[in-house]
Amino acid sequence: MQTSSEVNWINNRFADFFYILHIFFTIFCGIMWIGPYEWMWWGVFILYGLTEILWFFRDGYCILTDIERYFRKVPRPSDAAGQNFIKRLLEQIFNLDVDPKAAQIFTRYWGLMGWSIASLRLFII
Repeated sequence: MQTSSEVNWINNRFADFFYILHIFFTIFCGIMWIGPYEWMWWGVFILYGLTEILWFFRDGYCILTDIERYFRKVPRPSDAAGQNFIKRLLEQIFNLDVDPKAAQIFTRYWGLMGWSIASLRLFII
């Protein structure tokens, strides 16, 4: 995500905080359903459940990305797929250019799979 030149240092640090928080939530929800402890499953159940609810009410836009954009003074894209966080991570870490729609679909399916498994482990098994 590009930073506007008129953004001051403190706004960039707030944006960096929300970016790191977003990475933490993404990694937590992406892999903690595999973990052996019940607190991990509850974390995935709650965090990813809230994520799906927010995506539903915010037309697919992520609140953490929107907060980061607000502090960086970057305009919101017209389509929610245009701000896909997983796409951005893959570009930054692995220099992979992934189709935004494919990244959005992958994110949803992976998250729902993890949420389902965490739910099964909590309530069924």
